[in-house]
Amino acid sequence: MPAGHDLQPEVPTIALSYRCLRAVLRIWFGAGFRKIRLLRGDAVPASGAVLLVVSDAASFREALMLVAALERQVSLVLDARLLRAYWRRWLARWLGIIPYESGAKGQRAALQAVREALAQRRAVALFAEPGVKSADITLVGALPASLALETEAEHAGQLGLRVFPVHLFLPGRGSQSGELLIYVNAPLFPRDYLVGGAGDVAARRFAGALEEALQENAFRLQPPDLRHFLTDLEEVLRAKLEEEWAARPRCKQKVEGFTLSQFVAEWLEQMNFLEPGRLVALREQLEAYCEERRRWWLRQFEVEAAGAWLQSWPRRVWYWLESLVGLPIAIYGLVNHLLAWILLCWAGLLKKDDGRPRTVTWLLRGLIVLGCYAGQILLCAHYLGRTAAGYYAPTLPLSGACLWRYQWLLRARTRLLLLAAHLPRQAQKLRRRRDRFVEDLNRARDAYAQRLGIPH
Repeated sequence: MPAGHDLQPEVPTIALSYRCLRAVLRIWFGAGFRKIRLLRGDAVPASGAVLLVVSDAASFREALMLVAALERQVSLVLDARLLRAYWRRWLARWLGIIPYESGAKGQRAALQAVREALAQRRAVALFAEPGVKSADITLVGALPASLALETEAEHAGQLGLRVFPVHLFLPGRGSQSGELLIYVNAPLFPRDYLVGGAGDVAARRFAGALEEALQENAFRLQPPDLRHFLTDLEEVLRAKLEEEWAARPRCKQKVEGFTLSQFVAEWLEQMNFLEPGRLVALREQLEAYCEERRRWWLRQFEVEAAGAWLQSWPRRVWYWLESLVGLPIAIYGLVNHLLAWILLCWAGLLKKDDGRPRTVTWLLRGLIVLGCYAGQILLCAHYLGRTAAGYYAPTLPLSGACLWRYQWLLRARTRLLLLAAHLPRQAQKLRRRRDRFVEDLNRARDAYAQRLGIPH
């Protein structure tokens, strides 16, 4: 790093109103939202000209996040359309937000205000908006790069401007993450690109470097994960199309060969470094749907493999009746055999391999059960009389046999009957979950296309 980069100007003072509002914002985010964690925040110097380029679509909440997280006072550049509410305009004035109106004149005025702020060696933050791809680079980093080069060139390379790519991770709806993360990347120095003047070549070189730094988002999905997401997304959309076409009469369209459009693929790639939080939320939503669909398929396969009895309505009715009528008898058998079960567990005789010969194991089991029977019959005779004990004794082995049968019935019949009864409802719930995901995906895609001003 050249020595000129380490200029140590006087540390600027932070206005009292700004410090008070920042404290209120920190309390507000901490109490009503998630915790904000600033990663590598010490990389931002306490003084000197600093331009923070945030790899995220501009929004008022993200702007307030930066104010709350950074120790240094920062002037943010925001679209005036985000400040239409009175309370937002009031906050913008106290926080020193630089608004810009749509149109060339409004943008020129905002850029001039940014140059003046940087000339005063203040910190300025602006949001990188998605751009349409050109032959070499996307235009995300073009405006910040040209602005930084022109400002540094106006001061003959002596301003010492630092450009920091900043990455945000804002968990989307339903995300498992519990923190709002801000990561400050390594700085770029415009003066390093001013060799030979601030021409188009220097602007393109610096824009390319800034673009590369912005794409190295610390929170982005790795290429294998992104490819896996695209594959799952294509499969889900293909299944939805196939279902919709199958519902249409005399529709002969097939989904073979269906692939994602180039627009959607490029949008997801840009979202991966511009809005990774939203992409991660979509991915978690898709993975949850795929996991639920996988469990539904397993249940469906289990029902289909159950056998012919599940297709016979008389046998289904019989097993339903047996499950209902046998429940009180099974409860009676469980109460009468609870002591024997406890003793068998304590002795380790219910294990499949207890180290004893099977004959000895079954003999010991029988002795414990018969001993419990004898004790329970004696207690019944003592408290209720011999007649009651005479009636009670035959119910013990009968209720034990019913309990054994009911255990098999629950596992092999009743559970499958319940699965078969709930599968249609679960399939409808699964379709609604898939449709919600597709709606969220289309909403995010439409917002992206609207920002670009292109049809989709």
